[in-house]
Amino acid sequence: MINRVSSHFLFCEPDRILRQSVIERDENQTVKAIFSLTDKNVETAQTSFFDGVISAEIVSLKLNTIEEQLIRIGNKYNYVDFSQKNPVIDFTINKQLLIDFGTEDTNEINKILRKKRDLFAGFSIFDFIASCVYYPTLLVGRNAVLELNKSTKLILWEQVDLVNKQLKPNTCIRKI
Repeated sequence: MINRVSSHFLFCEPDRILRQSVIERDENQTVKAIFSLTDKNVETAQTSFFDGVISAEIVSLKLNTIEEQLIRIGNKYNYVDFSQKNPVIDFTINKQLLIDFGTEDTNEINKILRKKRDLFAGFSIFDFIASCVYYPTLLVGRNAVLELNKSTKLILWEQVDLVNKQLKPNTCIRKI
C-alpha cells in the first residue's frame, strides 16, 4: 500500500530542500516518488498534508558507533551529546555541528527538546536537521540523502517558524 505525505518543506539534504512537495512510500517505507505540488498537475487524493518540515529519521551516533569512533568524531566535529546532564554547544568552534540525543525515540527526543529549548531556539531548522539527521547518517556509513528507493522512517518537525525557518521553543517531532 502506497502512502503520500506532504508539508511546507521536505529536507532531502542540506543543499536540496524542496517546497510543497509530496513524498510517496510503499509498505516497506521505501521512497517511490518525490514530486512538487506546484510543478505539475498531479492528483493529490490520498495525500496527508502537514504543517512543518519532513525529514528522514534522526540518527544517534552514540547508539550506532563504538566509543573510539565517538572520540574521533569529537575531535573532528563539534559533537554535542544531549543525553549528557549539562551539554554545551560551543559556537566558537569552526567545525560541523553534530547533535546526538543519545536516542532515536521521538518521545525521548521531544523531552530533550522541551528541556533544552533555550539552547535550540533561534537555530535554523535546516541546519538543526542536518546536524542530527543528515551528517550523523553519513558518519555511520549510510546513505543520508532522502531520495528514490531509500528506505527510511519519516519525521515531521512541527511548531517551526516557517517564515524565518527557525526552531521555536515549542518545536517537536513525530513519526509519520
